[in-house]
Amino acid sequence: MEKKLGVAEARENFSDIVEQVQYQGDTYLISRHGKLAVAVVPVEVYEAWKRQRMIFFDSIRQIQEVNKDVDAGQIWDDVLSAQQAIRSSGE
Repeated sequence: MEKKLGVAEARENFSDIVEQVQYQGDTYLISRHGKLAVAVVPVEVYEAWKRQRMIFFDSIRQIQEVNKDVDAGQIWDDVLSAQQAIRSSGE
């Protein structure tokens, strides 16, 4: 379950928040001055995000290496064409 709290309330209930996140899988969005500031998520979610981010950037590095001799303008044109094809297929 996702819950929203202000930073003062989160501070007062920090131990309970940790327990609910750790054992029940809850997620807390904590705001400061009316704007979302942080999310408290189960460590499994955090670790999955880290893995996905690492895979994403590894993929970018591989693509850059394979295409190091290709004109950047051509790559941009190909990306835009692929994006348009995806958008039009969903209509």
